[in-house]
Amino acid sequence: MIRIIKLIMVLSALILGVTGCGDNHIGQSQSDGYSFSDYKTMAEENHDLPIGVGVTIGNTPNGGVFSVAFFTDASGELVSKDEAMYIEIHECDENGNSIYRTYIERE
Repeated sequence: MIRIIKLIMVLSALILGVTGCGDNHIGQSQSDGYSFSDYKTMAEENHDLPIGVGVTIGNTPNGGVFSVAFFTDASGELVSKDEAMYIEIHECDENGNSIYRTYIERE
């Protein structure tokens, strides 16, 4: 069963101790130093994305124009989609700002 937890960006920022949004990077271990816009550009130019990262270009349910998903195992390491225990999806606006996050945990 998959449990989906949706949190508004401000609430999740408070809980996770994340400051700011925009093209700021998420945890270095997850992002490899790339911004959300970098991932979008990589996908548009058909470059290989790092393992554990997925990009969907197109309108998102909460008003974004693309999304970036991070697939991690129980220890927080990026893994393939099939191996993922956790998925963190960032819906982004046209400037690469993360405007909404969805957290998914496989049980």
